[in-house]
Amino acid sequence: MIRFLVDQNLSPRTTEFIRSSGWEAQDLRTLGMMGARDDEIYEFAAAGGWVLLTYDLDFSRRAVADRRLGGLVLLRVHPQTVENLHPVIEDFLRQVKPQEIVGSIVTST
Repeated sequence: MIRFLVDQNLSPRTTEFIRSSGWEAQDLRTLGMMGARDDEIYEFAAAGGWVLLTYDLDFSRRAVADRRLGGLVLLRVHPQTVENLHPVIEDFLRQVKPQEIVGSIVTST
């Protein structure tokens, strides 16, 4: 099963929204990683097999270079509000197949 690790640049409400859609999701803040550097977040996600959900494009460069991340979902929704983001995530989760995410970099707009 896909496990989403929600980056700290997203609202905790987004984590709850993903869970309410039937997916496993964890917010970095609840894991005591508030303020963690990108390299720390990446290592944690890679070690745990997480699919990282983020707005931060820096993760894509590293994911391409070492291919250890469980998957990466790059969000390109602006403005970055839950009112704009949640319908995009809802569509994404409804349409995507788990095998399309695992080990991949996916962009959702």
